[in-house]
Amino acid sequence: MPTKPIYPITFLRTIDLDKTNEFYNKILNLPQALNQGGCIIYKIGKYGYWGFCESKEENMIKDVDKICLTLVVENREKVDEWHNYLAKKDIEIVRAPENTKNYKIYNAFYKDPMGYTLEIQAFHDDGKPVGHDEF
Repeated sequence: MPTKPIYPITFLRTIDLDKTNEFYNKILNLPQALNQGGCIIYKIGKYGYWGFCESKEENMIKDVDKICLTLVVENREKVDEWHNYLAKKDIEIVRAPENTKNYKIYNAFYKDPMGYTLEIQAFHDDGKPVGHDEF
C-alpha cells in the first residue's frame, strides 16, 4: 500500500484570477501559499489548500452551483462575525447563519466572484469530527 497523502489541494477554475485573488486573499484573508502565474494556491488551516487556475473558457466553470467550499471556524460567534464582515463587504449572501440540526452545525452560505458557494460553519460540541481538537 502506498504511503498516506501529506495534505489535500482542491483545484478549481476561474475566469478572472484577479477577482478571485481579491476575494480569497484580500477579503477572506487567506494566505497565498504559491502564485504560479495562472494558478494561485491558498493555505487553508493547518493542512489544506485551495488552488484557483485561470481559464478563458467560461464553460469550464459552468456547474459552479454544485461546488461548496467550507471554512470551519471555532464556534457560533465566529460564524456570526464572518457573516457581519462579509455583509459589510457586499458579498452575496445565499443564507444567513442558522442551525442545521441534521449535521449538528451552525452555518451560513455566500457566493464568491465566480459563483462558487462558500460556507462558513462551526460544529456543535456534540458534532465535531474525531481528531480535530483544535476547534
